[in-house]
Amino acid sequence: MKSSLKTVLLCLLLAAAAGWAQNQAAAQTPAPTPAPGQTPDQTVPPATAPTAATPSATLRPPQEVSSKVNTGTGLSGEVYYWLPRGSAPLVKGGAGDTTGEPGDFKYLSKPGAAFGAMLIIPVSPNGTLRGSYFQDQSTGFSVATPNLNLFGQTITGGDLLATRYRIEAFKLSYDYLTYFWKRGDAEIRLKTLYEVQRISVSNEVDDFQMDSSGDLVNINPATATKSFFFPTFGLGIEHTLSSHFRWEARASGFALPHKQVLGDLEASVAFRVKHFELLAGGRYLHYKTNPQADQYDIGSLWGPYVGLRYYWKKQ
Repeated sequence: MKSSLKTVLLCLLLAAAAGWAQNQAAAQTPAPTPAPGQTPDQTVPPATAPTAATPSATLRPPQEVSSKVNTGTGLSGEVYYWLPRGSAPLVKGGAGDTTGEPGDFKYLSKPGAAFGAMLIIPVSPNGTLRGSYFQDQSTGFSVATPNLNLFGQTITGGDLLATRYRIEAFKLSYDYLTYFWKRGDAEIRLKTLYEVQRISVSNEVDDFQMDSSGDLVNINPATATKSFFFPTFGLGIEHTLSSHFRWEARASGFALPHKQVLGDLEASVAFRVKHFELLAGGRYLHYKTNPQADQYDIGSLWGPYVGLRYYWKKQ
């Protein structure tokens, strides 16, 4: 058994030595010598001239950027005074009214002066966030001509009515600079508007009930608030004339068949000195709450406004 093991080990050592010798011989084999009368190839590959680096086809040339002077997009706050005209809210019976009594009612008092505020926050080189709020209200008197059913309250025809309504609007808008044109020192900017708005109309109709002798017996209030949130989309255009003067206009809205309707327009001119800017222009707002409810409000407001804006950074 020991003799056989020694024989196997000896054979393995001999095989390994033979393989090592073959590898050494192959590594030391000289290059073939040329035949008699033949010169070795001494050709040197030609040198290539260095080539200048060419720009990649994917690189774009430098692009012109929009100006940051007097664009109305800096961090700022604004207060404004709006003198709306137009129509007072009209209350109409909706699809959900099952009382059988007429539910249409027209306020006689015109809209009053409205005060509002706006906060402007730049959120990116081309994007600005605007949040605004205003409130308008009016009080007056009317007389119920036919029998009415307003917001679940029965009103007898001929009764004296004391009325009050309040319209509130909140808007949050993301204004994105989509394109701009330059001409000398002036610049025109086109913006796309992505917004969410809330419209609320608070209604109050107080029914003064009299007895046969004309004495006041009771006051029955009919109250309801009709409101809705809506996404709105639109376009805005701004024109910077100089470091002090600019004008802007914007329009947005949204509507669904047999549902709410909302449209919002405004235009203004502005004069800026350092931190302060004076604005003057006009606004238009049209709204309709949900007609699928028992009753809904529809109305339009328009009129001139003036505003004062304060910028955090002086220009």
